Order: sequence, then structure tokens, then C-alpha cells
Amino acid sequence: MEPELEIFRDNVDSWIKQIRREFSEFSELPEAVNENADNIQHNYELIYELKDQVEELKQEINALKLIQIISLKQKMGQKAEEQTQE
Repeated sequence: MEPELEIFRDNVDSWIKQIRREFSEFSELPEAVNENADNIQHNYELIYELKDQVEELKQEINALKLIQIISLKQKMGQKAEEQTQE
């Protein structure tokens, strides 16, 4: 076989191998994209759950603040009554 023909054949073989390798990498890409999309969706769901929990905590904190304010007012009222009685 002529050397140029053999070199050409080797080059074609290497090109075919390269094309197959790149195509297999490309064919795996949609799976990775789908997995990432699923992960992103799951993360959004977690974020919305956490947002709801933060809102609930804010409401509970506000309720505790109101209870504390009412308690302080009652204590101040009791002290004022004690001072007026003395």
C-alpha cells in the first residue's frame, strides 16, 4: 500500500473515532440538562417552602412582640398603682 494512502486511512480512522467520541459526549448532554432542570425546579420548591416558613416566623415574632408589649404595660400599670397607694 502506498504510504500516502495508508496515512490518509489512518487519518480517516482517527477522524471517525473523534467524531464518535464527540457525538457520544453530545448525546449525554440532554440527560445532564434534564437532571440540572430537575435540580433547579427542586431548589425553587425548597426556596418557596423556606419563604413560607420565614413568613410564619415573622408572624410569630410579631405576636411575641405584642405579648411582650402588653405584659410590660400591665407591669408598668401595676407599679404605678403601687406607687399611688404608698
